[in-house]
Amino acid sequence: MVESSYVQQRLHNWRQTSAGHLSGSEQAPDFIERMGIVTLYPASPEFPNLFSAYVGDPDAKTDSAWDTPSGEIYTWRWTLGRQAVAYYSVLIRRRPTWISWSLFPTMLRLCGELRSPHELYHAGQLSAHAYRIVETLEAVAAPMPTSELREQAGFPRGTASRNLYLKAVEELESQMLLAKVFLGDDHTMYHTLVSQRYAEHVASAERLTQQDALRAFLHSYVPQAVYVNPAQLAKDLKLPLATLNAAFEDLLNEQQVVPLPLDGKHTGYLWRDAAIITR
Repeated sequence: MVESSYVQQRLHNWRQTSAGHLSGSEQAPDFIERMGIVTLYPASPEFPNLFSAYVGDPDAKTDSAWDTPSGEIYTWRWTLGRQAVAYYSVLIRRRPTWISWSLFPTMLRLCGELRSPHELYHAGQLSAHAYRIVETLEAVAAPMPTSELREQAGFPRGTASRNLYLKAVEELESQMLLAKVFLGDDHTMYHTLVSQRYAEHVASAERLTQQDALRAFLHSYVPQAVYVNPAQLAKDLKLPLATLNAAFEDLLNEQQVVPLPLDGKHTGYLWRDAAIITR
């Protein structure tokens, strides 16, 4: 088991304590920027989330009622989205995820697809349904609400058509080719192509190597997480475990992390400064 001092340090960093919790959405932008990657609700033990940070309790359960912390956090998608405080995606376990603008190019390079949708489609690596959405958005060069996008991309009303549409959107989002944005004062969801709306970030990502991106991510992530389970982290980011372990070996050789027994069978890594501070 991980020592309690390390667990408490992580909870402190992630604002999941009664003394240090977020008091409202106005504190969320700074929190997201400092963490780099934050999910809306609990999605993975390896990443912080706004719900647990708001209630100040990592074990608190979510529910479906509107007049609860869960319901309030749901509205933060639009509160924060209209402010464009961070990139909104479904990066972690296909759950709502915020990525800070400073880390966005890094994650695009690490987890996204930088080849054009046209290249992917003609190589047989993008479905025809997903490609129809891309072509529709390219034709207007502006974010489109869900209902209009479905109609113009050829996904009429009906359960079967809706399922095809959702699958196509998920395909594009999983490769960070499609983004959701929040415009206006209503709760309408808009869709846009990452390459169109975030061209500067894409250009920055293209200048990075995969190794540089992974290193930059770990330097941002590990100090806040305090300790890491590489197997879980690799799964969450859909990265090869061998690649992630190789990056941690580099950090180990540079004495920036130290090995940390996790559960008697598996070994993780502890940020070296945390080991010094908590001793």
